[in-house]
Order: sequence, then C-alpha cells, then structure tokens
Amino acid sequence: MIRLWHQSVNELDQVENYRRALSEHAAKVLPDSVSVEVRGLSTGTYAGLSPSEALGNAVTYHRCLSQVIDLAIEAEKTGFDAFVMGSFSEPFLREMRTAVDIPVISMTEAALLTACSLGTYSGLIANYPNVQWMVKSSVDKHRLNARVLEVACLEPPVDEFEMSAAYDDPTGLVGNFRAAAKRLVAAGADVIIPAEGVMARLITGTGLNRVDGAPVLDVFAIAWAHAMTMVELQRSTGLSVGRAWTYRR
Repeated sequence: MIRLWHQSVNELDQVENYRRALSEHAAKVLPDSVSVEVRGLSTGTYAGLSPSEALGNAVTYHRCLSQVIDLAIEAEKTGFDAFVMGSFSEPFLREMRTAVDIPVISMTEAALLTACSLGTYSGLIANYPNVQWMVKSSVDKHRLNARVLEVACLEPPVDEFEMSAAYDDPTGLVGNFRAAAKRLVAAGADVIIPAEGVMARLITGTGLNRVDGAPVLDVFAIAWAHAMTMVELQRSTGLSVGRAWTYRR
C-alpha cells in the first residue's frame, strides 16, 4: 500500500468543486494499492483573496505558504509515503526535501520532466499573470528554459474562484484555454501543460487531452505516478535525494 499526501495551496472549502474533482480523479486513475489524501491550506490563509491575487507579493507568498514545510513534516510523521506539492507555485521545495526523508514531489517538476519525453518544446498555460510569473521562475529553477517554448497566460485571466464556478459550465474557460494552446502549438510547442491546478483538473476533466496534435498533460496523474515510482524505488533500492549539498539534512 502507498499513501500519498496531496497538498493544494488553496483553501479547499472555498473551491469545493475542485476538492471533489481531485478525489474522484485519484480514485479513477490510481490502482487500489495507492490512496491519495487531498489537503488544503488552513481556512483564512488568504483573508478572502484568491491565491492567484495574493501570491504575487513575496512577503505574502512567504507568510501564506511557509506552512507547507510543517505539513510535509506532519505527512512523514503520520505515515504517508510521499508528499505531493500540488501547485505550480512550487513553494519551498528545497526546504521540504531538506526536512523529510519521504519523497517530496513537485507537480511542476514532474510535468516538465515528463514533457521532455514527449516532445522537444513545451508550452505552459497559466491562469493569471502572477501565476505565469511564478511558473516562469520554476522553469528557471529547474534549468529547463531550453525545453520550454513559452509560459503563456489565459486571456482574459481568471482566478481560482472563477475557475471553481466554471466547473458547472466549463465552456468559456475551455475555449479560452484551447485558444492559448492553439497559439502555442502553431508557434512550435510539442506538448501543452496546464500550469495551475484548478484549471488543469477542469480542462482534463472535460476530456481535452490533445490540441492540434499536441498532448495536453494530466498533471495530477503524472505527479501521482511520479510519487508512486519514487516510493517504490526508495523501498526497493534505498534511492533518495542527495544530502551533500542542495538537500543537506
């Protein structure tokens, strides 16, 4: 049995459609031997703002998201086999990997690495300018600029509250996403990555898995599969992060 802690950076009671869709998706795509517990940040974290609005400020980002470090530690202490950071804002990845010995999986990193096996250039689509900037920073951090054609943004942008409401009628959001994807594919993207969680689950939940020949990645299935692989490798071979420099204990 493998237990995965999936950590969103949303207050999930504010986006209940998203929470429910994630749990249902995990049950659909994962074997019975793997369980996923979806967690959000504590209620009131963003004081009424959407994450896309709030996280554009560095101090707010630090104060709101630094709790994920303690959550990763809690996951390890309570018997979870891996911690999945289910956000393209990718907060405190280095710190979490330094703090625990269970695998810490970044949805951003897993999606980018998978895309490298599917095509030369990826096109990422964010929902909001602040998220677009954070995703660009993550691409830089992983030294994968040469494999990313562009990090684009929906036009017009939408925040998490608007996207959660769109679960009842996704037509407009899907059209917005498809238009951005078609532009990226025309410019040379081999692979499309929905680079925000609430949007990504909605898009793949409608069955949109290819645009003009380019696959649209199911970033959750990829992150969970990557977590399963890392857990199994740790169990069978003892594989874990390097402790000499970047992730020194």
